[in-house]
Order: sequence, then structure tokens, then C-alpha cells
Amino acid sequence: MASSIQLEMQRQLKEQKKLDRQKEQEAWAKAEAEALAGKKASDERIAKKMKIIESGGVVPNPKPKKEEAPKKAKVVEEVKAKEPKKEATKKKVAKKKVAKKKGRPAKKK
Repeated sequence: MASSIQLEMQRQLKEQKKLDRQKEQEAWAKAEAEALAGKKASDERIAKKMKIIESGGVVPNPKPKKEEAPKKAKVVEEVKAKEPKKEATKKKVAKKKVAKKKGRPAKKK
């Protein structure tokens, strides 16, 4: 026979699982709706391009957004130039380990 505490914990666990399943279904439905919206937008773009191609036109290529990257690089270079130079620190050199002698160990006296 189960105690009232165990029955209460089982009931809470069932309720929690029910809520988790419900949240999971909502998240799945939301992800599916986003995927469908993305597919619809993609299909519309493709249809528009196909219409241009069928009429004998040339589909223009979108301009790349690489113009912003060089501007940021120049700003970084200016900031680096303003920093004072630090003195060079010596690198730590690892010492070579002496090879262990192989063979039988010496007798203890």
C-alpha cells in the first residue's frame, strides 16, 4: 500500500509531465509554423525569379554586404596604433629531461 506522500508525489509528477508535453507540442507547432513561413517566402522569391527568367530577362544578383567589414578593420588598426608598446618578455625554455637508465635496479645494501 502506497503512502499518501508517495501518491501525492506521483500525482505531481503526472501533472508536471502533462505540462511538459503540452509545452513541447507548442514549441513544435511554433517551429513548424516558422519553417512553413520560411518555405513560403522562399517559394515566392523563386517564383518571382522564374517569372523574370521566362520573360527573357536576367535576374540581378544581390549586392554583397562586405563594404562594412573594411571600415571596422580600420578602426581597430587605429586603436592598436594608440596603445603603448609593452616590453618583450623572455620566453621560458623547457629544460631537457635526463633519460632514465634502463636495466635491473641496483641492489639495496
